[in-house]
Amino acid sequence: MAAKKTANKKTTKASAKKTAAKTKAQPKKTSRTPLPTPHSPLPTPHSLLPNTKRPPNTPLIPQQIITEVTLLLEQAKVKLEAYAAHLRALDRKRLNNIGVKREGFAQRAYRLAMDNPEFLPNYLERGRYTDDYDYYIILQSAVDADNQVREMLHNIDTECHDVFYTDGLDFYASVREAAKRRVDAAESVYEDLYTFFKHKKSPDVGETKKQQMRDIKGYINGKKEGIAVVENIKPKMTGGVHKVIDEQFKDTERFKETEQGEIDK
Repeated sequence: MAAKKTANKKTTKASAKKTAAKTKAQPKKTSRTPLPTPHSPLPTPHSLLPNTKRPPNTPLIPQQIITEVTLLLEQAKVKLEAYAAHLRALDRKRLNNIGVKREGFAQRAYRLAMDNPEFLPNYLERGRYTDDYDYYIILQSAVDADNQVREMLHNIDTECHDVFYTDGLDFYASVREAAKRRVDAAESVYEDLYTFFKHKKSPDVGETKKQQMRDIKGYINGKKEGIAVVENIKPKMTGGVHKVIDEQFKDTERFKETEQGEIDK
């Protein structure tokens, strides 16, 4: 029996060594990206990625087309001048402008008026109402076309501004480097262009309303030393007075008003 147990122990040890050798011999599995299948989307090539560089140095639209478009717009301007009213700001406020909500109301009112003409007032005929509606629809199509043209021109103009301004920045950087190297006539050109990048100091407009309220709360709560005088006489009538005097005590100066009205430090 003892011999059988020792033989069993030897066989188990031998099998354990064989399994350990197999595991060592097997290569480790590494995670790899699966190859694209016919139904899986292919990776985007570099050529199809969005271009983040600045636009080229030449405008996208030829100058001849710009000249032709300008002439067409000038002709349209001449034709519309005879019919365009010169409206003031007060006239624009007085006239009824149509937005999204008002347009829905106007469309619905027109359809109901055509279905129920007996409710039309005496001064508003059905034919005149129809003519006004047709005039509105035709004019809206022209306005929509004008808005689209304006948007396209604005986009082209923005790109042109970027190209033109970037050229100026490139020239300014080159002149600045030349001025650092003390090249002749470079410093004068650099100083001429540097004036456009100087920041002017904002004028002193005094304390704002928030600062005044903060100071007054500090006086009331006993956290600051100073005098706050608010004078408000007839604020809603002409000729009224509204004054706010905020005198804050700073540093070591102390102002004390005596009975005679003198101010001592």
